[in-house]
Amino acid sequence: MKRVAITGISGYLGTQILKLLDQDKDVESVVGIDIRPPSYATSKLKFYSRDVREPLIDIFAQNKVDSAFHLAFVLPPNFRVDAHDINIRGSQSFLSACEATSVEALFYQSSHTVYGPHPDNPPLITEDQPLRPVPAFPYGQDKAEVDLMFQEYMRNHPKQSVTIVRVVSVVGPHAGVSGLNVLFMPVTIHVCGYNPGWQFIFEDDLARLDMTLVKERRSGIFNAGAEGALPYRDMLRATGKPSLGLPSWLWKFLISFSWATRIQRKSPAGGLEYMKYPIILSTEKLAKTTNFKFTMNSQEALKSYMDAKMAGAKAAKAATARTAS
Repeated sequence: MKRVAITGISGYLGTQILKLLDQDKDVESVVGIDIRPPSYATSKLKFYSRDVREPLIDIFAQNKVDSAFHLAFVLPPNFRVDAHDINIRGSQSFLSACEATSVEALFYQSSHTVYGPHPDNPPLITEDQPLRPVPAFPYGQDKAEVDLMFQEYMRNHPKQSVTIVRVVSVVGPHAGVSGLNVLFMPVTIHVCGYNPGWQFIFEDDLARLDMTLVKERRSGIFNAGAEGALPYRDMLRATGKPSLGLPSWLWKFLISFSWATRIQRKSPAGGLEYMKYPIILSTEKLAKTTNFKFTMNSQEALKSYMDAKMAGAKAAKAATARTAS
């Protein structure tokens, strides 16, 4: 891995991987593709401001890219842009560039949401389980559609290393709120009669894992998640906030109504299923394939995230108080 390309380099994970590539003596250059420049600067980086849906072949060819990470992904729904179009056509553009320039190793960051939260999910989900994203949750649908695109590419291009990593919720000091919106509401919410386990992965562990798999040319599909799972209601209690529990049918009505009328933009009704049914990933295949070691389990990873957010909130509150005085 000497000449690396990253789509979505200015995003959360793209920035983490860029830092690791900068520290890697074997890496000669990094090609970054995004609509805005990354916050991290290095002499190895050559940045291109380009919509990922546009052709990327010229960039890959000019820079003789041998390894490519596809991280560009817009969280749908996004009412400012056509998230679905960007996610699907952007992925097609990436694959076309890899095919045309015979890139040695391709990487796609998939998600545990492709399996979907279902009452009949096994205790540990392995990579051979069917993809069943929730219809009313566009993020999981888009992730699954692109996952299948990379699987087809893998079958049709056996000489190239194609790696798909299906990752659980990523947390750490630099993580955004994303799927953990519920923890930051004035009153948290839960569904009566349900208490699913939630699995996490520490941000640094994921970046190192992705790098390891591409560098070692580990072709295939891999689940990625730290050991253990936290009961959903235990997470809510840890915030110290009151929690409102309602029957599933009532939550579904309220969330659907508030979404349709744009009262809230946190989640469509499909997100409710994640408060009911767990998606816990088996990482046995990963353990057998590599010597990779996680530095944090799910509980430790979430704690690092919550500690950072609480410290940030206290600092912001103190700054506001100083300004007011």
